[in-house]
This record gives sequence, structure tokens and C-alpha cells, in this order.
Amino acid sequence: MKEKFKEKFADIAVSIARPIINLLMKREIIVKASGDVIHKNREPFIMISNHFNTWDSFVVMRNIHYPIRFVATEIAFLDKGKNFGMSVLARAIPKRVGKVDIVATRKIFHYLKNGYAIGLFPEGDNTFYGETLEIYENTGKLLKKANVDILLVKQQGGYLSQPRWADYFSKKGLTYTDTRLLITKEELAKYSVSEVNDLVRKALYNNDYDFQKKMMIPYQRIKRAEGIERLLYFCNKCGSILSVHGEGDDIICDHCGKIGHINQYELIEGNPLDNLVDYAKLQYTHMDEIIKSKFEFEVTLNKPDLAKRSIGTLGTYILSYENQTLTLTNLKNKYVFDMTQITSPVNTMRNSFSFDYQGETWNFTEIRHQFVLFEMLRYLNGSYKS
Repeated sequence: MKEKFKEKFADIAVSIARPIINLLMKREIIVKASGDVIHKNREPFIMISNHFNTWDSFVVMRNIHYPIRFVATEIAFLDKGKNFGMSVLARAIPKRVGKVDIVATRKIFHYLKNGYAIGLFPEGDNTFYGETLEIYENTGKLLKKANVDILLVKQQGGYLSQPRWADYFSKKGLTYTDTRLLITKEELAKYSVSEVNDLVRKALYNNDYDFQKKMMIPYQRIKRAEGIERLLYFCNKCGSILSVHGEGDDIICDHCGKIGHINQYELIEGNPLDNLVDYAKLQYTHMDEIIKSKFEFEVTLNKPDLAKRSIGTLGTYILSYENQTLTLTNLKNKYVFDMTQITSPVNTMRNSFSFDYQGETWNFTEIRHQFVLFEMLRYLNGSYKS
């Protein structure tokens, strides 16, 4: 009875909050929705979508008028305000990124059985550079076991409105959504897990720069390059490492000066590469050089307690990298992490990076270079989505 009350309360709270949230969202991003409109007079389903920022769970609901429970990264619940909103109001399902989570899976099936839809972002993380990420390999297995219709909400344009790495977002950004039935539950039964994964990958795939080159939407975003050091860790002009940052609309290398300019269409001028998807792929080809390098920068070190959904700050540290080892030091303490032993790395928000090490979860915040750590771990340890 208590759980039913919580669910009913959440449904009422969301219905009341939805128009308010949509109004607040319009101050940042305008949603142009097309495709099917989903009403309550149908069986439960799983909605999948590509992932570009924290507004996604509201963006994808523009054409969906059905009670839904979203699956969200467990790290996001560590913030007290978000924990209340996600746990009490939205009744989101917490899931640890990069791990098999039996509890989350059971909750998904429980909600489907009780008439709710499930909202799922199979990438598990929103893109840093504008192209859809690889999905979790267990996605197909989950969808087949659920045995319900799979709906797709395809998003395009949102990343360029609010690049994940950026210090400043667009005023009145723009994103396009298209809602449609992707796979019926009858079709699911005929497909193998691998075939379902292939269908999901193809359906979700988006490159916002390819989309933009067709649309050429001007974005009102100030200081367009500032914050780009969160994404770029290699200069494609002189080959230096962790030397790139943004000044105004210009991309600057500490060693060789200006290497590009981001224009009002979010395309790069004055560089051989005109977009960050291609740049991200290029810099990864130099990962062997990154692994052999040395660098350091400042972070705030935190110790999450996932069971209590709390997080404690251990202070500001200098993070030094050398020989596949991260060493964090300040005047009082020292922590050492062998990168080959780090598992389940995840970027949360634009200034937060979490991972597991020897059975414990750790978190860095106020970090300006998390993407290089994420890519180094992917290079050293392989995909955590397999």
C-alpha cells in the first residue's frame, strides 16, 4: 500500500510539475517534436532515445502522454536535490553504469507489469562530442526479455545547442525529436539479441554536425570555445598534449597559438577539421602518445557512498599522471590509482568523473580534463559496455 501511494503521488507530482518544467526548459531549449503521439490507451512499452544532456528525459516526453519511469545513472542520485526529484517525484530507477544491476532490472520488469512505460538511454551517457555513443551490449537481451513494444524518440540538434563540454550554452537552443514505433513485441520474438542491438544502434545513431550541415541553424551562444579543454586533449597542429583551451570563440594551443574559431553555426573555422566528432576521433588515434606522456591538473576528490546516496568531499588535489598511474596529492594526503585496475568509468555532468577501484567508488569534480582520463581508460582496459 505504501509503495502504491508513492507511485500515485509521483504520478500526480509529475503531471503538476510537467507544464512548469516545460516552461523552464523553453528558456534554454525549444523542442520541435514530430512523429507519433503516444496516449495512455495502450500497453506498456520501453522508450529508447539517444542522449545529449540532462534535459533529455523532458525533451523526449513532448509527444508521450503516458506514465513512465526512467533509468538513470546511480551517480546522479548523490546530489541531494536531484535525489529528491529523481527518487520521490520522478521515481527514477537508479542503475550503476558499467555494471550488471539485478535490482534495477527487477524494477524495470516490476514497473512494466504494473502498467508503466520505461525510459531508457542505451548509451548510458550523453555524448561529449556530438555523435551517438556505443550502446550497452546487454540492451538487446533486456529488450527481448521485457517482451513489450519498443518506441524510439530520435533527437537531433540538441548537442550543438548545449555542448556538454561548454562553459556557456545557447540562449533559446533548439532540438528536433521524432517519435515512432521501432520494434513490436511480436518482432522482438523473431530477432536475436545481436539483431536487436543492431536495430537499436542504427535507429539511435546521430551526428549533430552532419545534421547541422543540412540545417545551418545559427546558435546564440557566447564564448563558444570556452570549456573545450574538457573535450580536447591533443593539438592537431603541433601535437602537444593537454595544451588546448578556449578563449572567447577561439580554440587556443598554449604552444602554437590559435588553431581554430567556432562560428555561429558551431562549426570550426581555420582548422583542417570543421567539427568535434572528427577531432575527437583524430585525437584518439594518438592515444599511445598520450599514454606515454606526463601531465597534471587540479581536481576535487570525493568519496561517494552509493548505499546511503551521499558523497563526502576529501578536498582539492593535484592529479599527476605518469606510467599508467594517477597520483593525487595535497599537503595532507596521497592517493594512488593504477589505471589498468580502474573499472566502470563514467562522466556525469560536465565537471564530474567517477570510477571504481578495488571495490570502492571514487569521484572527481571541478575537473577540466575528464575526457582524456575516460579515453585513456577505454584504450587501456577496453569498453566497459561489453
